Amino acid sequence: MKTITVVDARMGRGKSSAAIRYMNQHKGKKRFLYVTPYLDEVGRICERCDFDQPDGETRSKSSELKTQMRMGHNIAATHSLFYLMDEDALALAREKGYCLIIDESIQVIQRLNISAKDMELILHTLAEVKEGGRVVWRDAEYQGRFHDYKEMADAASLYLLDSALLNILNPELLKAFDEVFMLTYLFDGQYQKGYLDYFGFPYRVVGVRQDERGYYFSDRPDEPEGVDYRSLIRIEDSPRLNSPGEETYALSKAWYDRRGYHDPQVKALRTGLRRFFQKAGGDSGTRMWTCFKDDVNKLVDARTGRFRGNFLQSGARATNQYRDRTAVAYMVNRFTDPNLMKFFYEKGVTIDGELFALSEMLQWIWRSAIRDNRPIRLYIPSRRMRKLLTDWIDKTSEGGKHE
Repeated sequence: MKTITVVDARMGRGKSSAAIRYMNQHKGKKRFLYVTPYLDEVGRICERCDFDQPDGETRSKSSELKTQMRMGHNIAATHSLFYLMDEDALALAREKGYCLIIDESIQVIQRLNISAKDMELILHTLAEVKEGGRVVWRDAEYQGRFHDYKEMADAASLYLLDSALLNILNPELLKAFDEVFMLTYLFDGQYQKGYLDYFGFPYRVVGVRQDERGYYFSDRPDEPEGVDYRSLIRIEDSPRLNSPGEETYALSKAWYDRRGYHDPQVKALRTGLRRFFQKAGGDSGTRMWTCFKDDVNKLVDARTGRFRGNFLQSGARATNQYRDRTAVAYMVNRFTDPNLMKFFYEKGVTIDGELFALSEMLQWIWRSAIRDNRPIRLYIPSRRMRKLLTDWIDKTSEGGKHE
């Protein structure tokens, strides 16, 4: 099994620029598949590296991807298309000797939100569960409303673990490539690390350096210079606005699940969100907030629906549409999913829970204007999450490997 190169460096360190330099240096000697969450980044890679990209709708794009691989083209595509690579595509990756570069962390494991009746229909009528929990589709020509689940099954990524249906990235996707680079940040706090450990992938962690020609991949962990975000991120420190988040587990998923719209703490949180946006000024085009998707209605005024249009789900990755948002509210307290951790625990694999929470929060905050080094005002009612961020800002200002 080939060693995976994990490029672990914070936002703005030049990871994608280093990847572009690497691909241009080795073009003609290696074939590349570059996958990214962003469509505009796909276009940028194609322009800077003279790569091709699959055209058409999602399903035809999957066929187009294989056509381009068959011809040995260098390709840029989205994460969503990468997840759909079937055995034919993997065979082409092996045959043509492709190098895979993954921009930002990929979704290696996901608990699927499906009703009990739909799950029963899939598991007992449309598919069957094999040894090890893998779900295999019965009808190869199926085109019904569960086609998304069939695609996961066809990609060998659909599994049943106890009573949970999981989408687990087929490890053969990574094994099929001659080289794999993962461009990410805070790797130790990601399901991605747990996944590599679980399936026994060897990996090395490196960073990015810069010379007179620009950025390049280093051969050792990142040692960045300090960046002081204290002048760019103004964190709301009002005790009144932050009062609902004082307890360690306040604003967690379980906390929200136990409370309804009229709960006093939920009401205080709803009021805090409104007052924060009022203090920050601006208009709908400058606001952005998140909570858990199932709890949006608890924080939106039931009569006016105000701020609903400013919601961006907490796991958002594949978007640059919010980079003008300067009033940002992070209304959640993140913890690893027990159902997913149970999967990893089977082989004694653990993930740093505090780094996980920090990584998820930073990825979401960096959808806003801060990604362009523009100042933002930030409301984080959870005391735990607020401390994780302020500690990170302090360490980042110092720079060095300890960051």
